[in-house]
Amino acid sequence: MEIFIYTNKKSDINDTKFEVVETKGKGHPDNVCDTLAEKISSEYSKYCLENYGVILRHMIDKLSILGGGSKVKFGGGEMTSPIRILINGRFTDRFKNKKIDYMKIVSDTIKNYFKELFPMLDLKKDLVIVDNTHHNEGPGVVYNNDNTTNNEREKFYEVVSKEDIERHNNHFRCNDTSTTVSYYPMSELEKTVLDIEMTLNSKTYKEKFPWTGNDIKVMGIRKNNSIEITSCVPLISKYVKDLSDYIEKLDLIRSDVIKIIKKHFKDNEIKLFLNTRDNYEKNDMYMTLTGSAIESGDEGAVGRGNRSRGVIPFSRSFSMEAACGKNPVYHTGKLFTAIGDIISEKIYKKFGLENVVYCTSKMGDSIENPWNISVELNTRVSKDIKKQIEELVNKEVKNHYKTTEKIVSREVKVNNY
Repeated sequence: MEIFIYTNKKSDINDTKFEVVETKGKGHPDNVCDTLAEKISSEYSKYCLENYGVILRHMIDKLSILGGGSKVKFGGGEMTSPIRILINGRFTDRFKNKKIDYMKIVSDTIKNYFKELFPMLDLKKDLVIVDNTHHNEGPGVVYNNDNTTNNEREKFYEVVSKEDIERHNNHFRCNDTSTTVSYYPMSELEKTVLDIEMTLNSKTYKEKFPWTGNDIKVMGIRKNNSIEITSCVPLISKYVKDLSDYIEKLDLIRSDVIKIIKKHFKDNEIKLFLNTRDNYEKNDMYMTLTGSAIESGDEGAVGRGNRSRGVIPFSRSFSMEAACGKNPVYHTGKLFTAIGDIISEKIYKKFGLENVVYCTSKMGDSIENPWNISVELNTRVSKDIKKQIEELVNKEVKNHYKTTEKIVSREVKVNNY
């Protein structure tokens, strides 16, 4: 593995003249997809470990949502068509002579999370789970003229023999050619945007203001000393009596968001925009039955939401890898997202160095020996510190087994929920 450590002299992220950051909230359809994919992968992995001692092949990183239909009124409303969850992916469905009911794991995981997110839904009527899974092995299997092959990928999603079990770790080879990007520390604007979303979506805030929905989006811009934040916060119609009540409740949220921004930026000029599409004369306002646009046609897909730090950092380098739902053992888009995040944070906490970590793998590389890991520092350091950083990188890559365990237990996350 080549470890390339270099200096790119530039301002600390908080000292740059311009920055723009977004976060999609807990109930945003894209974030729901990411979280469901991660929870399903984790639950399937734990089931496999408990029953077979190995994480069997699976990938659920193409899960998507088709929004339902709703009719919203002050004081309530109703669902008019169900939300559909499309289970696009692959699972090993058989261990020797035993069938694995992976769709039960999928269904239970989805329903449990939807009960938490959207308690007002009737899951029997308002939620449809569509099984689009398959067990095809992917490219690489070449057959002889007599339709035989000695390629182990022919039985990629099966376990018939002891040898089949042993290869479900992919021989600890990288499954893909990909690059992940990690950085640390988070900027003050990133922390502000995330703080707004996580405060409004916290259990404490919901208990205080149960009319606050969870499909919250926050976008922040920092221009020199000016901070501009725009946020869309849905109100739940059951708790809103009329237009005056809607405006009054939105003003309470506005006051709380201002307090959060001032906590991070005490001496800055602050502008806040809230629910900017609202048009009261046309009865157009961000009021929902469930607290999310998932009820009214909004689609979602894995990988379109937040990056692993919980934000979309437009002013930084970041990876487009859809990490959620990938196999935690050898899918490099997931495993190296987690490893890179760990490395980046440890470099900062040990040396106080703002940094970016790029992990690049070639398909078929050993996980312990990927193509390249590059560490970008924004200040020059001594040879001794470079050597210590190399040792840190090597240690974390060699500890990929432990990182996989932490991903499965959800101790390490590749999304923020």
